[in-house]
Amino acid sequence: MNTATSAIDLARSALLESIPADHVGKALDSVVEPTEDSSVTITSYTFECTSPGYPGWYWEVSLVEVNGQAELSVSEVNLLPGSAALVPEQWKPWADRVEAGDLGVGDLLPVSENDERLTAGFTALGDLEELSEDLAPLHPAQWELGLGREKVLSTVGLERAVDRWFEKLNGPRSAMAKSAPANCGSCGFLVAIGGSIGQVFGVCGNEFGAADGQVVATTFGCGAHSSVRVEQATPIPVVDLVIDDRADEQSDSSDLPDYVADLEEVDSDEAEDRTEAIASEFAMKEAVEAIEAATEIIEMENLDSDEAAIEIADFYGDEESDTSEDSQ
Repeated sequence: MNTATSAIDLARSALLESIPADHVGKALDSVVEPTEDSSVTITSYTFECTSPGYPGWYWEVSLVEVNGQAELSVSEVNLLPGSAALVPEQWKPWADRVEAGDLGVGDLLPVSENDERLTAGFTALGDLEELSEDLAPLHPAQWELGLGREKVLSTVGLERAVDRWFEKLNGPRSAMAKSAPANCGSCGFLVAIGGSIGQVFGVCGNEFGAADGQVVATTFGCGAHSSVRVEQATPIPVVDLVIDDRADEQSDSSDLPDYVADLEEVDSDEAEDRTEAIASEFAMKEAVEAIEAATEIIEMENLDSDEAAIEIADFYGDEESDTSEDSQ
């Protein structure tokens, strides 16, 4: 009897006791595992996993052979991922999976005892007796020392907060800050905060600002800076618009020179066409003026001498009319 064949059959039989036969494929390999006991031999047999839910995985059955025993023993049956298997991300503890913004209404987020972001604070004046014997009564400025709080920000926690706030939209590297006329450190709307962190951060108090009610770096800035002023331009006087309709009615273009085209930059055929067009236009203008003059003459023939004199004066203007009266 072939011992290797019987071991593979035993390993397959161990799989089929709990795994459907159609999920177990062909035998792949066998590997002897290292052990500290020389009298014990552990051999792992692997089989292809044909389950549709685990592509790229394989079955592993470990058989134990002890010197002096005729039969092999089944130690473990495992389903393991292969090199091409789809596997989930490495499991992380719950405390490590929490991210900023995950905390909701009613949620509680306990702090570990060894959180490096926090350090012990002074909870009462009695804790400071060894440091100073003449402490003044408790006042708001002393809360920076941690009075009334079990924990305060440690150096590590403070540095992390500074780095985090600088990288946010209200930091000096944001597009808003780069285009601002001045920074928040010189703005009248900046609300100062206490402690060492107040040297580089404050709170915006401008309801029209880009970060109202938010922590801002003193090197941040926006267009609502308190130094922004409306440019006072010199007023330009504007007179009322005057339209002289009578001058338009009495304008005469007869004394204007005739238009002459510049024929140097065009060829002879085009120049001839343009000349003919211009001549036709002026001929039409003269014909219209002749018709208007004839119409005036016809109308004046139907008037008496006084009315005709008035019409002539209106037609030629007051100056010629006065000259004719003087000559009479």
